[in-house]
Amino acid sequence: MSGGSGLGSGSWDDDDDKKGDGKPKMRFEFDCPTCNANNPWGDGFKDGDEVNCHYCGATLEARFTDEGKLKVREL
Repeated sequence: MSGGSGLGSGSWDDDDDKKGDGKPKMRFEFDCPTCNANNPWGDGFKDGDEVNCHYCGATLEARFTDEGKLKVREL
């Protein structure tokens, strides 16, 4: 995937939702690592939040790297 869509593959611009530390504060979509479905998340989520895939039901934990990239892992 190219930048602009997809979890962990640049689903946002690097300057979106950042404060001075370089970490994003909130995201509003992610791609499920289990089924690859794109999941809009209306209320947004932040580092350490649990999110569920709307398609396969996987429970995931969202983490942001120091560089501001989103990483999710299945719980």
